[in-house]
Amino acid sequence: MNLQNTASPSQGQPTRFRFVIYVLIIAMCVVCYGDRAALSVAMPGIATEFGLNSGQTGWVLSSFLWSYFILNLPSAILLDRLGTRVMGVLAVTLWSMAMILGSLSASIGAFIATRVLLGIGEAPAFPLGNKVVRLWAPVRERGAVMTAFVCGIPIGLACGAAASTWLITSFGWRTAFASLGGLGLVWAACWLFISPRGDKARDGRIREVLSVPTLFRCRAFWGIIISQCCANYANFLLMSWMPIMLRDILHLSLAQSGTYTACANLGAAVLSLIAGKCGEYFVSGHALMHGERRRVVSLYLVLAATLGFLPFCHTTLSVVGVLAFSLAFVAAADGANMALLADLLVDHELLGSVTGLTMTFSNGVGILAPIMTGYLLQGTGSFHAVFYIMATLLLLGALNAMILPRSAVRARPDQPA
Repeated sequence: MNLQNTASPSQGQPTRFRFVIYVLIIAMCVVCYGDRAALSVAMPGIATEFGLNSGQTGWVLSSFLWSYFILNLPSAILLDRLGTRVMGVLAVTLWSMAMILGSLSASIGAFIATRVLLGIGEAPAFPLGNKVVRLWAPVRERGAVMTAFVCGIPIGLACGAAASTWLITSFGWRTAFASLGGLGLVWAACWLFISPRGDKARDGRIREVLSVPTLFRCRAFWGIIISQCCANYANFLLMSWMPIMLRDILHLSLAQSGTYTACANLGAAVLSLIAGKCGEYFVSGHALMHGERRRVVSLYLVLAATLGFLPFCHTTLSVVGVLAFSLAFVAAADGANMALLADLLVDHELLGSVTGLTMTFSNGVGILAPIMTGYLLQGTGSFHAVFYIMATLLLLGALNAMILPRSAVRARPDQPA
């Protein structure tokens, strides 16, 4: 097979090669979130080494989001211009080098600088995944594949937590960071040699960027943004604090908290894949360009809001079970919401840029999650208020998803009304 000349479904009939692309892009998400999980597991040791309190820990946990938030849109516009092949190699190489440099940091300032660099590399990751799925997945396969891509989040968090726990307890957190950075470099090499050349041409030979004012006048676009903001708040909070939550609630050791974090995320991965397949069944036969997928997004956000029951859970099985269930439907809602954006967007060649703008808003909210959690924990001494806030936001996101995303989304001012 000539990999470099394999056509995507957007150029003709779907080919089996698309499954190779699916595996690679899901693997990218796994690597991305495995790197993030490493910080969560290593954070108690890093906090001890650098003398950090709970509030300062929250700032360190959120530090990669500073650049990630600012560069979501610019990196997505660059993605539309450079194509998925080039941008994939550049992004993953950059964030992998940031992990390796983090392992060499001698001060907390230097360490935070490497996290900011990691955020720069990871900024185009979600737009890249959404664009690859839009290019390669047939329309009736899109929701399930996008959910599988988002499922890389819990898989990455689970694998990252398990691998980091073993590496940290055996060799220290610096070795864990360097090892995970090396894994990312391997992925970048694979993407360079396997992803077909000429993807920029298939992306549509972009000659102009999106019109932000046009998007902002679109009620359906705001509906997608709000749902994504609510899901991302919960996602980023759990991604950053879950191992620490488990240690606090269940009084676990580092090894135990890492193991149970991995179990919760693996359970979430399996359940979210099932949810993604069910979501495709629910929308089968409906006119997706009218926003029928919004009902799936709303349902998943309601199910994710079971996080609000965590203060009433006191056993290991109940705590890990609720975390796995909630995280699964956060991931499923993310995937369905991004598939909803692809359904509604008229200017599909600008999907990378529009996804980047969406993630700019949602990650701006996501930045608040680890910081607010640190201060809430410092002020109240428990996670109860944290869980109630998460559940409330998820329910508001579900209500929004049912009401707003009902019409086409246009990214250029010259489109007819």
